[in-house]
Amino acid sequence: MATAAERRHRSPFGVWERRIWFAVLVVGLPAVALFSFLLGRRYEANRDMTLPVLAAAPSYTMTNQLGEAESSSGFAGKVQLVTFLYPYSTTMCPLIAAHLINLERLGLRRAGIADEVAIVSFDIDPDNTGPLQMRAFMWQYGWNPRDTHWQYLVAAPAEMRRVVSDGFSVRYKRVSIAAEGEGNAEDPGVVQPQVVNKLAEQSHAHYDIVNSDVLAIVDQQGRIRKIYDDADTVGWQQLLAVVQSLVKPSSP
Repeated sequence: MATAAERRHRSPFGVWERRIWFAVLVVGLPAVALFSFLLGRRYEANRDMTLPVLAAAPSYTMTNQLGEAESSSGFAGKVQLVTFLYPYSTTMCPLIAAHLINLERLGLRRAGIADEVAIVSFDIDPDNTGPLQMRAFMWQYGWNPRDTHWQYLVAAPAEMRRVVSDGFSVRYKRVSIAAEGEGNAEDPGVVQPQVVNKLAEQSHAHYDIVNSDVLAIVDQQGRIRKIYDDADTVGWQQLLAVVQSLVKPSSP
């Protein structure tokens, strides 16, 4: 994955600017609905896209946000949008969550294909967080954890590393907040906007998780068909177009 996707810089934005940033993404959904519809039509023309098969997605059995066992085989027959999230994140992860929620509300439900799609996220901080924190993360960004159209999964650290790093080629590592403040030598010019995360504030975590900013799309046969290296910048309309190309392929 592109090293430039690993971004965790502190932002100069103030508290109110951060609140406005996230409000535009989620709270302001009715205000942007018309614009989103018109922009979405731009991607409608691309529904006949042909996606290559990149690799087979890994198999696994993990625990979801409700503390229930969930297996990769349970997603057979569904298109999966796979992300890698840290519950205490104040940068990319909340923004990715916002895009996924918009996709579900404004795209999948309206298109009548919500039951044919699974949103699957892996908790890349399995050493310190689990179902309790995963549920809290989902709640505070607008998702009812009991709605299992979105499955947030966790496993033992070694198993998570096997699936995420070996299976999806997504890098992640724990760093101290102090070390992180020194900047990222690989990508010193990028400043990532911060988003309010009350869960992170309450945790008083002295560390962060640096990870590849990836979203993978897996088809109904468990094959990886597309990878976005800047997942926090991918809008729901773009994701919907790709999902529709897999759920309802064009006639030959």
